[in-house]
Amino acid sequence: MKRMTKVACVVFLSTLLVGCGDRLTEIKDAASGITSKADSAASAVSRDVHAIRAIPIDYNENSFTVNDLFKTILRDIRWDYDAKQNVLKVQGTWQPPLFSEQGWDDTMQKKLAETGLVTITCAINSDKIDSAHTDLKLVYKNEMILQKTGEEALHYLYDTYLQK
Repeated sequence: MKRMTKVACVVFLSTLLVGCGDRLTEIKDAASGITSKADSAASAVSRDVHAIRAIPIDYNENSFTVNDLFKTILRDIRWDYDAKQNVLKVQGTWQPPLFSEQGWDDTMQKKLAETGLVTITCAINSDKIDSAHTDLKLVYKNEMILQKTGEEALHYLYDTYLQK
């Protein structure tokens, strides 16, 4: 009887370990996939984008970089630079104080902080942001809520940065 109990325990543990081995393989494969996705995302930011992010900005006796500007006023930033057309596209999630003059209530601010997508497109000429070719949009639920263009948009971004 003791022998039968021991055999049953060994068979039971063996079955558990076989199932765990398959699960461990699945976990390893998933982790490998995450690592490869992270590596491809990191390499997607080209050297051009790194150079653009380092461009200095002098505004109202303040100095900062393109990187400082966008990392301060947006969350979850995605950078894309088209070197052929010299166009920088930055997307991120809305956060205050961007468009704070709109007077949105707390509920709307919470919704925007979760899913409000800000897209800034600007031309880069002679290592400077071209104010005439700057476009700022806030989209919520696939509907454009706000848009600013040109010098107004660029100075608005700079002023928002300086508020923080």
